[in-house]
Amino acid sequence: MAEKSKILIIGGTGYIGKFVVEASAKSGHPTFALVRESTVSDPVKGKLIEGFKNSGVTLVHGDLHNHESLVKAIKQVDVVISTVGSMQLADQTKIIAAIKEAGNIKRFLPSEFGNDVDRLHVVEPAKSTFAVKPGVFAPPPPRDKAIIPGDGNPKAIFNAEHDIGTYTIKTVDDPRTLNKIVYIRPPKNIYSFNELVSLWEKKIGKTLERIYIPEEQVLKEIQEAPFPINIILSINHSVFVKGDQTNFEIEPSFGVEASELYPDVKYTTVEEYLSHKVEYYCVKFLWEFAVMVFSLNCLSVAIFNAEHDIGTYTIKTVDDPSTLNKIVYIRPPKNIYSFNELVSLSEKKIGKTLERIYIPEEQVLKEIQEAPFPINIVLSINHSVFVKGDHTNFEIEPSFGVEASELYPDVKYTTVEEYLSQFV
Repeated sequence: MAEKSKILIIGGTGYIGKFVVEASAKSGHPTFALVRESTVSDPVKGKLIEGFKNSGVTLVHGDLHNHESLVKAIKQVDVVISTVGSMQLADQTKIIAAIKEAGNIKRFLPSEFGNDVDRLHVVEPAKSTFAVKPGVFAPPPPRDKAIIPGDGNPKAIFNAEHDIGTYTIKTVDDPRTLNKIVYIRPPKNIYSFNELVSLWEKKIGKTLERIYIPEEQVLKEIQEAPFPINIILSINHSVFVKGDQTNFEIEPSFGVEASELYPDVKYTTVEEYLSHKVEYYCVKFLWEFAVMVFSLNCLSVAIFNAEHDIGTYTIKTVDDPSTLNKIVYIRPPKNIYSFNELVSLSEKKIGKTLERIYIPEEQVLKEIQEAPFPINIVLSINHSVFVKGDHTNFEIEPSFGVEASELYPDVKYTTVEEYLSQFV
């Protein structure tokens, strides 16, 4: 039996990377993970790295931006797999340059875990944000109503992360995958949005109200949504409205399908995954009858401003000498709330008591590390605001900062209470 290739994974502590590292170690490949010195001491990733070591993974200290350390790491292996995140995709040219200098690599797998960019009908901002393959963000299972983009008929593909890791490692020493695109299309994991909702209804024993959003409205919401929500919406438009994952046949001259190549892999089916998650999702996600609250006590205070008020205050500062070379903070006193206070106000508005589920900070940090881009950005910003209280945990220093609502008391800003009232 041929000796298994030695594999270096770059980005191994990331969302997909950790599953590729795990699969490589389990399959018996001599496995190396490139890690930064700072990562080892990180409270969350440090535990992950400790798990790598316990699995027999060799840690190689280096950095994507340190050419010498890259070359040194690459010279120890036969295959390089990049699993870097979306914001570092362009930096993979540095890996290629190091591979060329090392001169010993027989195969390089770039970080293109997602949709085939050459088959996409993706709109901005995802179109320019991802020059290579973005992933799909599956909607969380609903409790009472399903919001369906388009008519819900285009089919999408759903894969468990550990299966992606398993199939990736399977390709490493397989001559059939050399210079090919490997599509992961397990036949039991191809569903339209409508079919997915029907399966979920069967699981929970309940018929959901289906609300269909016309494509025109989906496109409008993409344009109006803030970053990074607009990226999620535009990718989901590509997948669930345009059907970009399945609206083409795999061309044998440049593509192969993983579940056909490796029928021995027992992949997780969508049905199995949902069965396992029925009870879990009832607690984990924010539905009409429950609200997830970050941190143990949720006493951190945040600031909420309507977009048009931000515009108004911004223009007010333009010709005002008191704002020259100053940071202008917008902290209207009636818009400063803790998460608990915000929930209480919402309860008062809707005349209903919500179940409050408090998520410990340790769990929040774990979910940030495990979430895909750009979900991880949303979670990390919310951690900063609602757990750490970074909006309000300091006094404004007059030498370099001013507060807008004090400077311009004539501005009638929209209060949080007024904003919520319009939705009741």
